[in-house]
Amino acid sequence: MDPLTVLVRETAQNSWDARLPGVGEVQFDIEGWDLEAGEIAALRSDVFTKYSKASGLSIDQLLSRHEVFGIYITDRGTRGLGGPLEADTESPDDCYDWVNFLLNVGKARSSTQSLSGGTYGFGKTISYLVSSVNAIVVYTRTRFNGRPVSRLIASAVGDEFSYSRHLYTGRHWWGDKVANSAGSPHPVMGREADRLAARIGMRQFGYEEYGTSILILAPNFDGRTDSEAMQFIAESALWHLWPKMVALPNDSCGMAISVSYNGLNIAIPSPSERPPLQAFVDAYRAVNDPEGFTPPLGATVELIRCKRPKAEVGHLAVVPTVWRPRADVSDGADSADTDGMLPASPFPRAAHHIALLRSPRLVVCYMEGPAPVEGGTEWGGVFQVNDKYDHLFANSEPPTHDAWNVGLLEKGPGKTTVNVSLREVYRIVDALWRGAPVDERRSTDGVARVADELGHLVSSVAAAGKGQAESAGSRGGASGHSGSRVDIVWARPIVLGEAGEERAGTAARVRVSTASSSQGVLLSVNIGSALDGKEIDSDLDPALELLEFRSDSAGEPHRLDRSKYEVELASGVSEIELVVARSDDTTVMFDLGVQEL
Repeated sequence: MDPLTVLVRETAQNSWDARLPGVGEVQFDIEGWDLEAGEIAALRSDVFTKYSKASGLSIDQLLSRHEVFGIYITDRGTRGLGGPLEADTESPDDCYDWVNFLLNVGKARSSTQSLSGGTYGFGKTISYLVSSVNAIVVYTRTRFNGRPVSRLIASAVGDEFSYSRHLYTGRHWWGDKVANSAGSPHPVMGREADRLAARIGMRQFGYEEYGTSILILAPNFDGRTDSEAMQFIAESALWHLWPKMVALPNDSCGMAISVSYNGLNIAIPSPSERPPLQAFVDAYRAVNDPEGFTPPLGATVELIRCKRPKAEVGHLAVVPTVWRPRADVSDGADSADTDGMLPASPFPRAAHHIALLRSPRLVVCYMEGPAPVEGGTEWGGVFQVNDKYDHLFANSEPPTHDAWNVGLLEKGPGKTTVNVSLREVYRIVDALWRGAPVDERRSTDGVARVADELGHLVSSVAAAGKGQAESAGSRGGASGHSGSRVDIVWARPIVLGEAGEERAGTAARVRVSTASSSQGVLLSVNIGSALDGKEIDSDLDPALELLEFRSDSAGEPHRLDRSKYEVELASGVSEIELVVARSDDTTVMFDLGVQEL
């Protein structure tokens, strides 16, 4: 996973875990700035004092420049970094946010952090890793001993070194030198912290407002420009934090997320308006609002159970959808360069994935499932764990919280529950989307199929007479075949109706060529939807209707039922246009067969 994606995921998760009860939305902002000359000067003279003595760092070289870029990550509506300032001091309210973020490494979450995202504290180290000089500034307002207090400290991670015959780890802090006599790094406090934060461009706190801001100095964007990197960050927020952007009934707390570059907002679209995330959003709503939300056509919702131990672990929803073109995003990725930087989107091609969620409702990862057999369709799913079993899946996550790894769990009922649940999830999607292998030696009539959105075509299929098997090479229009055949000329989505009364449709043109010895053929036309990617279904879409059958050489087709038609064609070449009405969220499959008369 790209470090910038990890940065977005981990800092957002930390902010969510620190939310204040009853506040409502957590405000989470990521701002990229070219620091002003005065801000650079303040960092040099008032924050990173005596920076040249910090072993293994390049802060002195950085702060001698006239241009420095910084990322400011800010949350509000959170409790800030509270608790005591020393790691060996006991907190009466079991709050150790300050020492866990600034001093302790690798400490697991406390017992008071149930249903939280973080378990290892990796989020505090990714900020250093993204900085090209491994340095950050932390500014927070919290409540301590019943009173609001501001705290500011700078921190960096350099090389190990020795001094006066003592070994040092290479971790550095810049804070209040007066309060530092005990050897423990203390922050600048109170109004002085607020003043210093303002001088280096950090957002100030309002009355009774709490939260944390982090300045990451000179981030390493790995070849991206500053603007491309900030666009990448905005896209990462969309793809990994989208459940927090979806409003649910009786859900009083979400996240308001913004990303900006030099003061200009980078729009983060609604997840429902960014293909293929709309399928995941529908699946999320189907799981969380089963009474008020009507799932789209073809959706599946399942309860995931474990028999031994007996448990109703969570719910899985899978939503098929029509493939839609992807947004053009300037995030530094080049689709033509297979060795270049990857886009922020986890799957720029067809989606066939399940978003794994537990109680924090942040995407753990996208678990890959079977790809649709036919083009023109894709699918998205959500597996959401019930709160009762949240801790089992949290314990299976690595430090980056980007997978559920059963191997990290000790043998026992918990490991069995996680293992069986994931196996059951994959079994269900595999049954839905694993297509049967194509038999190239069919003994039935020749068939040509096309899904409209991608033009996923079998270019031509030769006909077979009654009782006559196709040759193995006939599928796809083998040039040596002398029989009658069907060619798909083109197929595409269209808009039907007048302005204000538009509806979706699909048009296709087919060409039927008869054999030189043929007396004519019987053309069969079967229309349906194929949202499951493998079978044509005439009942899935109630709006499905063959509106027009245009041909200069054929009469009106004989209707067999709602979706099936037959028409006799004389020998020679005939071109036929088909116009079908459909719903917005389905694709049309044409199943065409020819048989010698």
